[in-house]
Amino acid sequence: MRKLNYTKALVIVHGKSEKQICQYIKNKLRLKIEIYSDKNGEKAIQITSLKNTLNNKIFKSYRNFINTFEDIELIDNKNINKDFKIFIIMDTDDCSEEEKRKFINKEMFKGHWAYDYIVPIYNIPELETVLTDAKVPFTKTGVKRKKEYIKLFPTDPKYTKTDEVQIKELLNKLKKQKNTNLNEFLDFCLKVSD
Repeated sequence: MRKLNYTKALVIVHGKSEKQICQYIKNKLRLKIEIYSDKNGEKAIQITSLKNTLNNKIFKSYRNFINTFEDIELIDNKNINKDFKIFIIMDTDDCSEEEKRKFINKEMFKGHWAYDYIVPIYNIPELETVLTDAKVPFTKTGVKRKKEYIKLFPTDPKYTKTDEVQIKELLNKLKKQKNTNLNEFLDFCLKVSD
């Protein structure tokens, strides 16, 4: 019997850098995941505006969500498979300490139908600092500050390592950092790619 290739996760990204990293991982590991951003990552989604995003037409109700993303595995045609995840990757430099705490501990998502599927991924204070602290090489592209985003891959300057090895190396570097849990997203992606 052929196993269907269902969508494994949806990732809501803060901005263009996070979108680029997720797209790279999705492509290189050949993953069936969806990436959601505002205006293709050009407009940042912030912790302070997450409620607006989760109450938009796509995310507001379970019915709208499964009608939008039709390749998500349903159990008994009623519930989403418990292994499905909604990762929300955010910087924390543009919100209060209380908002940051409520994001990280999931309190801000209480009452939303997707609560059990949501995995908050935080970068304190932002992705650039996390990568610098983890000694992950990256370059900035773009000319204006607002248009800049981080180009992370390939992490090996000689391009000799496989994509999967580079993603595992990034995972191991991020695991050692206390200012992020981005490694949880990478770990999930590597596991579902097997």
